Amino acid sequence: MFLSLREGLEAVLILVIILLYLRKTNQRKYYKYVYLGVILAVILSVASATVFSIAFGGFTGVIEEIFEGVTFIISGIFILTLIFWVSKEGPKMRETLEEKVEDSIKTQKVFSLTIMTFIIIFREGIELVLLTTGATSISSLNQFSVILGSTLGLAISIVIGLLIFYGIRSINLRSFFKITNVMLILFAAGLITYGVHAFIEAGIMNPIIEEVWNLKNILPESFPDGNPATPVFLEIIGALLKALFGYNANPALLEVIIYPALLFFIGLISVLIWKRNDH
Repeated sequence: MFLSLREGLEAVLILVIILLYLRKTNQRKYYKYVYLGVILAVILSVASATVFSIAFGGFTGVIEEIFEGVTFIISGIFILTLIFWVSKEGPKMRETLEEKVEDSIKTQKVFSLTIMTFIIIFREGIELVLLTTGATSISSLNQFSVILGSTLGLAISIVIGLLIFYGIRSINLRSFFKITNVMLILFAAGLITYGVHAFIEAGIMNPIIEEVWNLKNILPESFPDGNPATPVFLEIIGALLKALFGYNANPALLEVIIYPALLFFIGLISVLIWKRNDH
């Protein structure tokens, strides 16, 4: 639910900015082009999720581990591109979107509104597909739970968007995207590190040391973990940390080295890009 809420809220907020600008400038007749982009993006995102789910579930054994490793690392790299894009556009997101909308109206290239909306929503949709597929694989969540949680998260984000559009109408986008970037950095580092973990499990990467520590009796990775002595709330916390951030209760030394290194370098580059464009 958390993943879909974050992705849904980001897409909904950008959509609300576009619609509010059209309403503010008395250009409501262009709403239909925005809605068309949303519909196309949702249809293609659902189709992509179906295809990806079928492909992801079709392997076993070592091949499955290799496929998971490749998928997680690609997902992490995909999120990296989003991190750097948000770092660049975050400080001036509202102005950038309004300029693009105004340019589309002035040049009468109204279908560019559809294309712009489609790209924004579809990008969030693909990112959600990658993240939820990864979360399903590395956690104890089943497919039904993921679908239910994703639906609930998207529904909450839509409700928040409606409240902003018809009520509050204002939000500090700079703060929102700063928080978003921090979460994205944690997601990306977790996905890439778990991709490395999958390669270690497949036997194609050297762990250096196979197990640095083991916290499975203190903070397990799954819910339930099969140990009656483990408090339920710790099982839930561990499963949530694994689903969101790639938490591993018994990591190899290579994972212990890679995760903080990724956090540091991705965070540093993101901050530098943000500051350069914050003027």
